[in-house]
Amino acid sequence: MRYSVCMNAIGIIGGVGPMAGADAAQKIFENTNAATDQEHIDLYLTSTPRSIGDRTKFLLEGGSNPAEGLYKNALQLIGLGASTLIVPCNTAHAPPIFDPLRKKLRDSHPDITLLHMIEETAKHIAKRFPEPTTIGLLATKGTHALKTYPNALLAYPHITLIEPDRESRERVHDAIYNQRYGIKARAPVSREALTILIEEAYKLHKQGAEALILGCTELPLALTRETISLPLIDPTVVLARSAILHTEPAKLKDEVE
Repeated sequence: MRYSVCMNAIGIIGGVGPMAGADAAQKIFENTNAATDQEHIDLYLTSTPRSIGDRTKFLLEGGSNPAEGLYKNALQLIGLGASTLIVPCNTAHAPPIFDPLRKKLRDSHPDITLLHMIEETAKHIAKRFPEPTTIGLLATKGTHALKTYPNALLAYPHITLIEPDRESRERVHDAIYNQRYGIKARAPVSREALTILIEEAYKLHKQGAEALILGCTELPLALTRETISLPLIDPTVVLARSAILHTEPAKLKDEVE
């Protein structure tokens, strides 16, 4: 059932992971020009992690495609009135997952906008850094393996992307996924996970990275302006701002670097 709405709305396919979905909602609120409750854009958030398989596991090991669960969530959000959809999960934008989701939505609901987090972030980086620049990437093993960011940045040859070596990728992945101290397992972020991420961030900086892409939506929960002094690129903020722009552009706040 589709409820009657008088304006466009944003839909967040959350649960991938749950805290990342809540973080995306908060960043939409923070980037919206609104003086009253009623001036905010209508927003709907699903968080059904048990219906969406782990994206990295699927990409590296196979099995059921998480796109099916993402699509079911999308249909729920559309039923509530969402006209712009976002998925606050970098790994979910790997082509084996995102392409089937995008096709199913185009076939069933061609009027719905489904934003691509990685493409939006690549455009943002190119605009923010118009001169030749080296950017570092911290991400899950799945995002690295599918070369999601390197492929998106091919359109911007003045941007050089550097990635951690195999051992460092394992450490970053562990800081996210470890069931004892990883970001997915602990709130607030554990000291152990934060220490690993700060160490790996500075390794990339020493290799020439002038800014770092936080290429997993759990990473901005740990690496912030308060915890690290390096310039950060938060794809969740980029996605949140793009969602506002596509839904009610007049409500988008000016960007603050």
